Amino acid sequence: MTKKTAKKSDQAEKEWTDLQRDLDTLGEQLGSLRSHTAELGETLVDDLEARFRDVRSRTLNFRNATEEQFEALRQLAVQQASATQSSLTEAGLKSAETAKETARQMWERSEPLRLGAQEVGQGFARAWTEIAAAFGKAAEKIQSERDKPGAAGEKS
Repeated sequence: MTKKTAKKSDQAEKEWTDLQRDLDTLGEQLGSLRSHTAELGETLVDDLEARFRDVRSRTLNFRNATEEQFEALRQLAVQQASATQSSLTEAGLKSAETAKETARQMWERSEPLRLGAQEVGQGFARAWTEIAAAFGKAAEKIQSERDKPGAAGEKS
């Protein structure tokens, strides 16, 4: 694994850990809203909890799907490497020049796989950004609902 790939993998793992922590925090906050149902209304809290569970489920599904895609790309790369090794052995390369040319061709043939893996990683990062933005909007909406003048009258 190259340093660049390892660094991106570490960054992706850190971002996933941050997202998980944020999801856990949001879940705890939604749970604490139960004590304020008279203020917010039970339907709103139920709706928020249902949306939270849905978003969390979709996030986990997305991560699992992405991991499956990465695993499929890894397996394909291993198969291509094995095929390359077999073809090199069968051909009984006679010169270093032929080996260099074959390696270059294999490198070029694997370019779509590298680009695909990079696009999947970028998509994963964009999805995390979108999820974080969605949670921010939800939190702002909850706060604005609590701060409305009509909400204070509902307490009594």
